[in-house]
Amino acid sequence: MKNQEFLKIPSIWERILRLVYPVKCMICDEVLKEDTALYLCETCSKMLPYYRKGFCAIPRIPYINGLFAAFYYENGVDRAIQAMKFNHQPLLSRTMAWLLYREMVKEKFLPDFDIVIPVPMYRRKKHKRGYNQAELVAIKLADYLEVPVHIDNLVKIRKTRPQSSLKREGRLHNIEGSFQVKDPALVSGKNILLVDDVVTTGTTLNTCAKILYENGASWIFASAIAIAEK
Repeated sequence: MKNQEFLKIPSIWERILRLVYPVKCMICDEVLKEDTALYLCETCSKMLPYYRKGFCAIPRIPYINGLFAAFYYENGVDRAIQAMKFNHQPLLSRTMAWLLYREMVKEKFLPDFDIVIPVPMYRRKKHKRGYNQAELVAIKLADYLEVPVHIDNLVKIRKTRPQSSLKREGRLHNIEGSFQVKDPALVSGKNILLVDDVVTTGTTLNTCAKILYENGASWIFASAIAIAEK
């Protein structure tokens, strides 16, 4: 496992930005040192709501061989993820990816992944937000795992309603037929790690995994920063 020193100290432009907007803990808002790599204070780091169930099979997500979540979606982790997604704080993705990596490599069973793929966002929504948070986390996680990441092969081809506003049955109907693999050769025979920020019912992950299998994937595991249920 890489230690925390592996994380790059913020770039010059980010340090300048931090002089105007001090870096704060993503959980409690404590002001941190301007050269800190993680947006997390020591106190909150010890109080994170760890999930600690390893890569577990979940019956309602049958196309995923095993799901790994670092945390429960509560006790500040929920607010931090919401800030990353909706308050234009994409730099939090580096901290999220590091924490996810740190917990994953503690496991006795860590599959050998050929590629990492983020759950895609519809292009207009991504353009409006400026980024896909799952993509940012996947890029850094793949870097830490030293595995290639493919960000443009699995795509979302139509706009859907926010999954969080729907019940399980509605979620399945909402995203049916909304994902596509552009080049099947890039996933055929591959062992894939699918990455998302939060898992609730698992409908989105399951739908993405299904289309990847239909295009020849060998097996698919998934990882997420948090899971929104106990």
